[in-house]
Amino acid sequence: MNLPGLKIKKRIVFLFIILFLLTFSLGLRLIWIQVINSEHYQEEALNQRLRHLKVEPKRGTIFDRNGGKLAVSASSETVMAIPLEVKEPRQTAQKLSRVLDMEPEYIYKRLTKNASAVYIKRKVDEKTANQVRKLNLPGITFTEESKRYYPKGSLACHILGFAGIDSQGLDGVELFYDRYLRGIPGRIEVERDASGQTIPGGIQEYVPPENGYNLYLTIDEVIQYIAERELDRALKDFSISGGTIIVMEPETGSILALANRPAYDPNNFGDFPQKYWRNRAISDGFEPGSTFKIITTATALEEGVVNENDRFVDPGYIIVSGERIKCWKAGGHGSQSFAEVVKNSCNPSFVQVGMRIGKESFYNYINAFGFGKDTGIKLPGEAEGLLPGFDDIGPVELATMSFGHGITVTPIQLVTAVSAVANDGMLMKPRLVKEIRTPDGELVKEIKPVRVRQVISEETARRTLKLLEQVVADGTGVQAQIDGYRIGGKTGTAKHYGVQVYDSSFIGIVPVDNPRFVILVVLYDVTGFPYYGGQTAAPLFRNVALDVIRYLDIPPQYSPLDKKQEETEEVVVPDIIGKKAIKAEEVLRKAGLDVKLVGMKEKVLRQVPLPGARVKEGTTVIIFTEEGEGIEQKYNVTVPDLTGMTVNEALDLLFELGLKMDYNGSKESLIITQDIEPGSRVPGGTTIIVEVSDD
Repeated sequence: MNLPGLKIKKRIVFLFIILFLLTFSLGLRLIWIQVINSEHYQEEALNQRLRHLKVEPKRGTIFDRNGGKLAVSASSETVMAIPLEVKEPRQTAQKLSRVLDMEPEYIYKRLTKNASAVYIKRKVDEKTANQVRKLNLPGITFTEESKRYYPKGSLACHILGFAGIDSQGLDGVELFYDRYLRGIPGRIEVERDASGQTIPGGIQEYVPPENGYNLYLTIDEVIQYIAERELDRALKDFSISGGTIIVMEPETGSILALANRPAYDPNNFGDFPQKYWRNRAISDGFEPGSTFKIITTATALEEGVVNENDRFVDPGYIIVSGERIKCWKAGGHGSQSFAEVVKNSCNPSFVQVGMRIGKESFYNYINAFGFGKDTGIKLPGEAEGLLPGFDDIGPVELATMSFGHGITVTPIQLVTAVSAVANDGMLMKPRLVKEIRTPDGELVKEIKPVRVRQVISEETARRTLKLLEQVVADGTGVQAQIDGYRIGGKTGTAKHYGVQVYDSSFIGIVPVDNPRFVILVVLYDVTGFPYYGGQTAAPLFRNVALDVIRYLDIPPQYSPLDKKQEETEEVVVPDIIGKKAIKAEEVLRKAGLDVKLVGMKEKVLRQVPLPGARVKEGTTVIIFTEEGEGIEQKYNVTVPDLTGMTVNEALDLLFELGLKMDYNGSKESLIITQDIEPGSRVPGGTTIIVEVSDD
């Protein structure tokens, strides 16, 4: 037997079997690829040859209620690279870095990335795009994208929010309504060979994007501008950290303006501190102070525990469970009706009213007015405010809640609740968006006004408004008056615990007999003097309300006083030296005089004109709470009527006023004429020439 030959044959057979199995396996694999799973691999091969480019849709436009554009999408070019077509990545990166102001190493990594196409720098301006084109670099191309632009700058920034680099909403209505505004991206597909060159006659497909829907807000850009303008003035006139103004239409809950300061420009939101992005109107709570007395008043009238003629005695304080709660007026208001309690904003008397209402009923009404829960306004980040738990409310807590302390509310909650009083007791859901439409104008969705609940009766609402009208006519809110219009409102001043810092506010209804709008003004962290809501927030309310009345062309409701009567009536200037500034202002306004406050202290040190001077009604009396050399000269002085006075009396008076006099005759002679008409305002140091009687 030939054993070596047998071994060789066995090896050949073994090798043949292995080759057979390998060939058989390859055949099975080939069948799997070419027959069974051919569609999958055809698709993979096609994907390797196809270059996919995303086509970004245009984000929907945001309009105000009248069609004014507040946010638009403008075309912008993005610098891109096709890595397979870039010839010299390192040199290309160096050249691009100088034009795009980017690190060359970062660009180089992008140019050498294993991808069909990459972004180099997105949404560049036209000048930069043209500079890149002039470089004529292989593999560098452009694609058109949509860039968000806010044509009004910072106007309504806390409502609009802003969008990111990928046109995604990041804040405000841009975020809340992002799914409507964003749209659906399109794409471009181009078939290329292994070297990255376009294949002639190859597959090329363009799927157009679907642009986003347009939003139509309830905001009126003119009213929004008015509100923001007044907040800017407040930042200059008062020492505050910021402020909020909201204008609401009570019948529909529509927000006509919602303004905050500080603000930011959404076109460059990254250049501002993030705290500026915060929408304090919906996200921050504050103690409402006396503005909350509107809720207490409406609740007490609805529950029948008090009427307008009920008498209350205020000795200047009230003791509740051993705690002494003071009135803002030293010595108190004495005996007064409930109507006078509201007008005078008397805390001890409101405590008595709160006690009459009772803990359970009061708590239920506070909840019914919407406090302690979000209002449902369509904006991100709304806070719920802070109410003490029902079981945590004792006699002292009930007492302080009755005049707006010990409770935290958001501005949007407060204006919504007071708007319910202005809307015959019906609480409305605040509304910011009224319509959503396609780019072609087809209606997609209408956001109609939403009634939440009837909180108080129509009769109670009317009675409450009548009491609030007296607050403005002859109470703490006199600086909110507008001639010819019936206005109701309430001031508020809340001190921060442990520090001399205040939140001042005023909320008013215009007009009270047929409310068209409700305006809330809140000034945060007021330091120094004045800090009372009647002296800080009320004048801002008046300015906003007056311009809105003119803009909406609301006719006056009554005629001003007869001009002839105003011209002939004279007023004796009261003595307010030594009084607190807020009381001094009240006395002067009741006498028919205007007021200018100079200084940051609380007590009146000097006044111009002096007590006893006879001036025309409407004359401005300057009250000084601080001494300062020559401070009076910074303000014009009202010239008094000198006729009938002796020269000696006139000299004494004019000396105190900072004016001079030129005369001929003795000091005992009577003055018969003067060259400057009484009531005229002249700079300090002006000389008045007078004629005196001969005898």
